[in-house]
Amino acid sequence: MIKVVISIILGVSTALFPGKAIAAEKIAFDLLPFGQFYIEVDDLKIFVETGKISNELAYYLNRIPPEQVARLPELLSTPLEFNPLTIAKFSNSTIGATVIKNFGKGIRTETNRNGFFALRGAIIAAAFEPEGLTVINLLEQFPLSTMYIDLKVLDRYIEQGEKLFQNREAIDDMFFQNTIDRQFNLSSVNLTKDGKYAWSKQTLTYKNPRRSKSGYFDLYLPSKEQAALIVISHGVASNRQTFSYLGEHLATHGFAVAIVEHDDISLNKFDNFLSGVEKFPEPNNLIDQPSDITYVLNKLEREYKINSSLKNQISLERVGVIGHSFGGYTSLAIAGGKLIPDPLAAKCQTEDYQDVLLDLSSLAKCTFNQLPNTDYQLKDPRVKAVIAINPMANIFEQSGVASVDIPTMIISGTNDLMMPPVAEQIQPFSWLNPKLDKYLVLVKPGTHFSFLREGLGVLPVPDNVVGISPTFAYPIINFLSTSFFKVHLEQQLEYKKYLQSGNYRFSQNNPFELSIIRSISNIKIKKIIGR
Repeated sequence: MIKVVISIILGVSTALFPGKAIAAEKIAFDLLPFGQFYIEVDDLKIFVETGKISNELAYYLNRIPPEQVARLPELLSTPLEFNPLTIAKFSNSTIGATVIKNFGKGIRTETNRNGFFALRGAIIAAAFEPEGLTVINLLEQFPLSTMYIDLKVLDRYIEQGEKLFQNREAIDDMFFQNTIDRQFNLSSVNLTKDGKYAWSKQTLTYKNPRRSKSGYFDLYLPSKEQAALIVISHGVASNRQTFSYLGEHLATHGFAVAIVEHDDISLNKFDNFLSGVEKFPEPNNLIDQPSDITYVLNKLEREYKINSSLKNQISLERVGVIGHSFGGYTSLAIAGGKLIPDPLAAKCQTEDYQDVLLDLSSLAKCTFNQLPNTDYQLKDPRVKAVIAINPMANIFEQSGVASVDIPTMIISGTNDLMMPPVAEQIQPFSWLNPKLDKYLVLVKPGTHFSFLREGLGVLPVPDNVVGISPTFAYPIINFLSTSFFKVHLEQQLEYKKYLQSGNYRFSQNNPFELSIIRSISNIKIKKIIGR
């Protein structure tokens, strides 16, 4: 348990939670059956500043590995690299407040009281200190003399993190231990390369009445008549350029492509948010982003009626959608996935609800339940097939996912820490209607960032979280999306051979492996979750 206490202290320095009155003098925690123990804050400050370890602090530090002790001063004094206004705005947003309230269940003002208000005040005040938001500054700004740590709550968060890595091993054992069934020969599989069609690009605007201003989308038009249309929806802190490589590729294979920019979660918006000049996105984006797709299609329908050349180029009766992350949620929502309000919505703020910190779907569900209206019809009947890449799918839960009623492909990176594959893709795939034409593609060792255009982004993501260079993943997404839409939008059934169940590699030089799965039993799901 002593190791857990130190882990908690270290964890605060890396958390994204944003007038000095009484500085915390000690950190208290219970170790049953022995009673309450304390760490003096002054002992920690002296240790950070001079390296000197008091006898009391030595009692705890002697019980953790020496390499962790050596790193502790740096971790306690290293500031979060965010603008103070950013931290303040996040902490006062609906999502930020929900996160801090749940974090406050483990860091309390008393042994039985949530530390939300004390934490939020201390976080904001510490962020505006010259040194920035550090663990030491947070303790100095904490408005009570004692910060109480609930080890049961915070230990559960640590266990959640460990479970992610256990699931990764289970996925590898269950889906990648078989021999490679087939190795695609890149020289013969032309779907990974540009097709025969030339294309042009234009940037258009669309107006979603739920948003305060018009948005943009890039329209790629191939030199082909009556091309099926594919709409691409990006995730948080991305933009129209994130999947431009995919839009260009699909256009060369005869598809019209509309890459939508969702302003409220765009790269530019998050850049401004991190600079402290924009507020954090609110939960209404759960509704607004799928409706962006609908209003883009409405705009094209209007253009279709007045522009004879466009009428000949695009077939709006054959529409597909590709989405990544939050855009993956969007593609499933537009395909019929239903957001179902939780009748126990208040549980999000109860003391026994512990899922929010490491489960973005739980956070999104909590914020959805706070919307004034929870009965939304997001499906668009013009959409005939969808691909969801690293989607936030667990938000729909089983009954909501079962409402999807068109061909669906879910693509999952096995090393995705942002949208963990078991909870967000593998289990939701099992909830899809068994009669549906559906595909689960596991990409090993894909991460949340493997499919994004390299060089874009404002978030400071470590290289080990990004993983292998995304350039190796581009041909995988190009190949899968082209094959899928050739079959399900153009009815070219000869491409089904590329979507058969099995384990695949593209070449010896490509480090990614694929496992294509057409169905998965509840027994397999239980084996993964139960490990």
